[in-house]
Amino acid sequence: MMIFAKGTQVKYKNRTGFIEFICDQYVTICVETYDDKYRTVCMLVYPHEWKDIEIIGDYETETK
Repeated sequence: MMIFAKGTQVKYKNRTGFIEFICDQYVTICVETYDDKYRTVCMLVYPHEWKDIEIIGDYETETK
């Protein structure tokens, strides 16, 4: 079983993004964040698909 951390940069189905939410039933990978930060596009990934998630970086850092 994979262990995920919020903010980790990942690649899934040719899309890159970061882990936003984690629970036993699914994780979400956000692939688009708009300037107002209230709108994001996230993919829902169920446990049987977790093997297809590739970790490509550490926590996403924000420069502000």
